[in-house]
Amino acid sequence: MAYFNHAFTKRFLGTGTTLAGAISSTDGFITTAGTPTVELSKLPPGYFMFVDPKSWARVDAPANCCPLVLASSSLLTKDKLYNSFHGGYKETNKSKLINPKYVHKWYRVDPCTPQQSIISIGNTNFTADGIATVTAPALGTETYVNGIYVVPVVAVTGTGSGAIATVTVAGGVVTSVVITAPGGGYAIGDTLNVVSTIPVASAGTPTTVDVATLMITDPKCCFEFLCGETYYLRIDIKGSPALRALNHNAYQNIYAYTGCCAGPTPTVVDSTLVMIAWAQMVIENNYLNPFVFPVVYDELGIAWFPPNSTIDPQGNPILPAQWWSAYVSPGHTPGACAGIRLFGAYVETKFGDCSFQITDFFEKEPVRLYASLVDLNGDPCVFEGICVYNECLGVQGMGFGEQVLRDLILSESYLQNYFATDIRIREITQGFDISAAVNRNALYTRYFLLHTVPRYNNPSGTFDNDQYMLEIITNTPNAALESYVDTWLGTCPDCVDFEIQACNPCVITPAQ
Repeated sequence: MAYFNHAFTKRFLGTGTTLAGAISSTDGFITTAGTPTVELSKLPPGYFMFVDPKSWARVDAPANCCPLVLASSSLLTKDKLYNSFHGGYKETNKSKLINPKYVHKWYRVDPCTPQQSIISIGNTNFTADGIATVTAPALGTETYVNGIYVVPVVAVTGTGSGAIATVTVAGGVVTSVVITAPGGGYAIGDTLNVVSTIPVASAGTPTTVDVATLMITDPKCCFEFLCGETYYLRIDIKGSPALRALNHNAYQNIYAYTGCCAGPTPTVVDSTLVMIAWAQMVIENNYLNPFVFPVVYDELGIAWFPPNSTIDPQGNPILPAQWWSAYVSPGHTPGACAGIRLFGAYVETKFGDCSFQITDFFEKEPVRLYASLVDLNGDPCVFEGICVYNECLGVQGMGFGEQVLRDLILSESYLQNYFATDIRIREITQGFDISAAVNRNALYTRYFLLHTVPRYNNPSGTFDNDQYMLEIITNTPNAALESYVDTWLGTCPDCVDFEIQACNPCVITPAQ
């Protein structure tokens, strides 16, 4: 028999809730809060516990580095398959013997909400609408510890937020303050404070102080559009959604003509009209409109949405007065400029639970958006490029119910509880009980316990140990389970530390 260098994974569903009069559980984990004896085979799907390998009784307080077995209730609700004489289908799902000395990894993977790719072109509510310059020295007489500090910016006037500054201290004083993350919602003339916890040499401990006062003085992302010109914007769409829908990555050059000049000298036009022309071409282009939702910001910072749209990318309602078809240009405002934000958006076809098949594809990767100002031939190097910020590169979600269901089906197949493709056979073999145990639209927390069993005498095997990955699926982080396993593993020398693999989401500025 050959042994492979990956871990066989056995999964346990732990999404059960409190059953009145029977047991009390925290997200499926049965502990001392319940009745003294619990028969897992009589419980619905979603309950699990650690049991003694000899007596099969629940172990509420493991001690002395004792081996245990992880057991869960069956995903099937009937003990027989209709009129079959053979029973025992509600047999509990049990792991092999788990010796805590051989547990090499114990960790939790948190669910992550997927986030779309977002790019900001020109002057939008995401970009800091100006360059911040120091207009007042640091307050106080403290002598700061030399170093470079990344600190938040607090608006004194105006409604902007989210900007981050990098402060350089040399010779005990602030020598440089640079805005390194733009934030959004700022306006020319706003006053900002850079507030930081910087170690003060005289006190020897970090102290929160106002290290500088800033003022928005100049437009940051302005690009002047002249009359009599045609401006081209190239938009690239990449990633699995584009490849599946179009069989290739997509790009399109969209354009905006600024109209004839009134005199012999070109003049600066209202840049909002350029952004609206680009956005209108996005929603009319069949290569772009399935993947991109554009929002235009005029020279006053007001958001404008596609005609006939009813909600923005955050789900907030949109009124007809907010459609860019209702925009009336007041002409160009000197020193001001408009912008556009492109929100990645794509929805896959999804079938219901009745016709669900494990071969059904489901999309996890968000589309990736790129943009640049180009000339007629598509060359981005001819013009001085308009600024483009990657507000969010896109975050792939984790903990999808779609994946959880497929993983459980695979794990159940090792128990010979196969998930039939024929829906009538699926009904007979209780396959719908398995699919009903998971909400395909939900996000789940997943715990992993990697157990490595040494094989001291294995002449025919390829490797000298067997690995088993035990996975527990819960609705939310389960503090009782974490405490239990930490205590159990802590009874052994050289126990592993609990790890958490968390999300790293983008901070999304609202569309309006």
